[in-house]
Amino acid sequence: MVIVRRAALAAIVLCAVSSGALAASSKLNLILGGEAYDGPPKFEVSFDGKLLGEGIVSDAIDTVSTGRFADMADKTPYVQSFEFDIPESLFKPGGEVRVRLVNEAYGGDGSNRDRNLFLAAVTLNGRAVTVSGLQTRGTTAGQQNELVGEFLLLRDGNMEGVSRAPAGGWPAPETTLAQARLVPEQPAVAPLKPPVAVAELTVPEAPAEPVEVAAVEPASLPATAAETSDCTRDELYNVIGFNENSNDLTPRLEARLKQIIADIGPQKCKVLVTGYSSMQGDHATNALFAIERAQNVLGYLKQAGLSFEKASASGGGATAQFGEEFSVNRRVVISVNP
Repeated sequence: MVIVRRAALAAIVLCAVSSGALAASSKLNLILGGEAYDGPPKFEVSFDGKLLGEGIVSDAIDTVSTGRFADMADKTPYVQSFEFDIPESLFKPGGEVRVRLVNEAYGGDGSNRDRNLFLAAVTLNGRAVTVSGLQTRGTTAGQQNELVGEFLLLRDGNMEGVSRAPAGGWPAPETTLAQARLVPEQPAVAPLKPPVAVAELTVPEAPAEPVEVAAVEPASLPATAAETSDCTRDELYNVIGFNENSNDLTPRLEARLKQIIADIGPQKCKVLVTGYSSMQGDHATNALFAIERAQNVLGYLKQAGLSFEKASASGGGATAQFGEEFSVNRRVVISVNP
């Protein structure tokens, strides 16, 4: 999928800390900005009509001393990521996520002092809904969305920001890797930092001309062998070459993935896929790029017939750890372990 507009989102570590085969709780992530007046905005979030919890946008901009959220060219300092657990018994693929401001305050006409909430994105088990898919619902019939850039404005407790389930429903939670050792491949790269919740997106300069890579067909993976083979791989694979503002798997990227599939063969391993973006541009899209790149890669590996002991896709956010050039930081890292 090519991102043609900057959609807010956050980002998000999707790995459930579990080493067993027990079902994991669902992970709900929100990206919220805020305006503070006589205190920061507080909110509550519910799923399928059941209250999950509350939060405070402690980094909200102070409208008395600093200014208004809408007027800030860089809104990053006033935006936070929040994570909530949805118990297995409550999760439904068609459930709605609702966010409501619970402590609205206003300084009066002409005061320029206000306490507001700004919803950028909702992500549930790795499936993201950004501002274009969010709605405002309130006590007034036909409540219209009010947008501030890539954020849905929630002025008071009489309205809620609503994310309906995307087409096909929210994905079910998966048992994921508790931890994966990252073993450098040759040539070695800088050590990886753990995935982060929120970072800044980079919108790189024009990508370099595609490099012709000979396609390597994946190794034949008989079902019986894949299900019984022990894993002897302990590797870190880097998949580089994503185009700017894009999560698409190009022919060049597919050729690299076929090489990795052939290398792993019929072995049944633990696989952790982590996506990254570069450091330039609007922060709100970086997590979306990172997680969707990881999801696309993991989906490709599954479709190719690779078997897993455990598998997960996570977003590592924006980074410059792999080099100064934007293009080398637009990547996916695949950790494979017994």
